[in-house]
Amino acid sequence: MGWTRHTEACYRSRDCELSRGAPHHNHHLPVILQHGPTCGIAALSSIILSRNPKADHVNTANSLLDAALDMGISLQGEVMSVWYMAKLAEWADLGPHVVDLTPTTDIPRILDDSVLLVVYDKDKNHAPTTRYGGEHAHWLLVTGYSFQPSSPPSRRGRLAHLKGSPELHVFVQHGKSRLRQMWRWRDIMESNDSVRRAKHGNY
Repeated sequence: MGWTRHTEACYRSRDCELSRGAPHHNHHLPVILQHGPTCGIAALSSIILSRNPKADHVNTANSLLDAALDMGISLQGEVMSVWYMAKLAEWADLGPHVVDLTPTTDIPRILDDSVLLVVYDKDKNHAPTTRYGGEHAHWLLVTGYSFQPSSPPSRRGRLAHLKGSPELHVFVQHGKSRLRQMWRWRDIMESNDSVRRAKHGNY
């Protein structure tokens, strides 16, 4: 991923500054907006279209929706289980692997070659939160990573200089916005944990 896209994602998220020396990696996937409670299906559509750019995004999403309904894993497009999501991804021949996210999971290693589909609790601005007890569960596509400062950087002229130890941030996109963003991985993990503990689905 080039510097321009990295800067754009960071700028739009309003939660980080960049140094030109910050290590980063990202897979550029098309952003597909959801219709109704189809955030997971929209995310899978993005993955499929990244592999086959000539495919029609509407037909792709509709095919996934029909498959989910036929399998009995969805009523209106919602997918309330990571295992159901893996089953749907397997149907689409995406070769999914379910990963147990823990503090020791090597996220950069995974994102070097793959993307992650993660459920989290969505705040009013779509950012991860823990305030709703899983009631706003939403599927998120994590496409890349960068190590950013754990404290705000100082500025000298036009360059940002890192202060403190670098912290893992990830590039994300989801079906509620056309904007790609960068969020702290720690915030996503905490939000994901709140959804799993709330047991609103089998995440």
